[in-house]
Amino acid sequence: MNLPQRRRPLAGGVRTGTTSSSALLDDLATATELAPGRCPDQDAQRLLALQEHVLERLDLGDGITVVAVAGGTGVGKSSLVNRLVGTEVVVEGVRRPTTDHAVAVAAELDATAHRLLDWLVIDDRRVVPGALPDGLVLLDLPDHDSVAEAHRAISERLAARVDVLLVVVDPVKYARADLHEGPLARLRAHAEVLTIVLNREDELDADDVARVREDLRRRLAADGLERAQVVTTSAATGHGVRALAEHLTVLAGDRRAAVRRLEADAAQTAEELLPHTPALPAASFEVAPLVDAALEAGDGYRALAAAEVEHRSAGRRATRSPLARGLRVPVRVTGRVGRELGFGTGAPAGAISQQPPRHQELLARRLADQVQLSSTVGATHTAMDRAISEAAASAAPAMTAEVRGVAGTATPQRRRWWSAMAMARLVAESVALAGLVWLVLLATADWLGLPAPSPPPLTDQVSWPAGLLLGGLALRLLLGLLNRRLLNSSARRARARAERRLRARLTTVVQEQLVASYTAEVDATDRLRAALERLVSGRP
Repeated sequence: MNLPQRRRPLAGGVRTGTTSSSALLDDLATATELAPGRCPDQDAQRLLALQEHVLERLDLGDGITVVAVAGGTGVGKSSLVNRLVGTEVVVEGVRRPTTDHAVAVAAELDATAHRLLDWLVIDDRRVVPGALPDGLVLLDLPDHDSVAEAHRAISERLAARVDVLLVVVDPVKYARADLHEGPLARLRAHAEVLTIVLNREDELDADDVARVREDLRRRLAADGLERAQVVTTSAATGHGVRALAEHLTVLAGDRRAAVRRLEADAAQTAEELLPHTPALPAASFEVAPLVDAALEAGDGYRALAAAEVEHRSAGRRATRSPLARGLRVPVRVTGRVGRELGFGTGAPAGAISQQPPRHQELLARRLADQVQLSSTVGATHTAMDRAISEAAASAAPAMTAEVRGVAGTATPQRRRWWSAMAMARLVAESVALAGLVWLVLLATADWLGLPAPSPPPLTDQVSWPAGLLLGGLALRLLLGLLNRRLLNSSARRARARAERRLRARLTTVVQEQLVASYTAEVDATDRLRAALERLVSGRP
């Protein structure tokens, strides 16, 4: 038989507007949005497929209730369908299996019903006017235990998509393991849309019927289906068929079966996903250790040391006297020429690496240290590691940028005393130079035999030229020692100021990105679990 191509339902179907379906859609949307990355990939795909299935079925409306009659070989499904319809619409026979494809029966089939059957991929559609209540479509499915694999596949596919499932058993097969461990085991959340029909009661006496019925209920309770309805019928005599037909009439008139089935599908899926969606442990974070970790991971201490060195170097350059600067011009020119010739190409002192953080995992370790995991193992630990790693990866670039900002800061702020020190050193150097020149002139005149006046005495043993030279040198030495101490102290204060600024910026990054990222992940996981738990419980 050529089956029609499966297609998405057409827009414009009668939509269910109940609070229940709205809550179902909201919770599914939340779970589907939050599941990727927080659930295993296959679970996220299951949620996505479930959401698509729910949207497709709701788009077809709740005006039609599809009831599938399923069961094992020889339990009398087709006979029961004929009894419910009141005429022979499906083949009954001794040959097994009799039903090799799904057959749909209804009192009438309008455009909506045809779209619904297209969605279910059912080609054999039969109309028996007045045979069934309006809005009810009855399906006769192939045997779920058929020897033909194609028959089993059709039965399983439709059993997973119809609104209501009637599982027909008989006094011989009601206790079989392939039933309770197969089709019924997959329907534990579907008790409200599941009816168990104990057929062929005419083959038992009254006492045996009661005993078998009670044993069937006990087995259903063991399957988690204690709320499933049990109806006793005989397709051969017609006993119990009227009660079953009235039950189907109530289902069709209620127009809630489709939503209940979708809620059951969602509850079953969510219940299976919850163990794979562990809650993340929340924590009250201490920011200071995380800032320390950021400084260490991002070479922050080296950046601060480089800033201190740069401040000291800038101070030394600024406190040189104009005379000393002039004398250093040839040295600078010579160094520049040497570098152009390939000599002295090493990195300047105080340079800091511009590579990414050396130990980004340190951020994650410090963050994990503050998350209480006294009894957390397995999947929860994996989820927490992922959340922490993502939080650290999110914050690391901003932290690195702040550290590099310190390392690449422009010329340090000039201090007012630097100019005063430069002038004082100029005075000392000028005094020493004046004394040296005076002494050189006197020595030159004496060497040439020229008449020269005697230098005026400063003391009994030291002349003015010598006094100027020695005094200038001594003053220059004292000023150099004083300048070094002042520069060291100023550089340390500059480093302390830079560290305070850097810590303040890193504190902001830690709070707004590292901690906030993890906290947001905890919140997202909690919302995902809450949505799954609502799907399981069926409560909005």
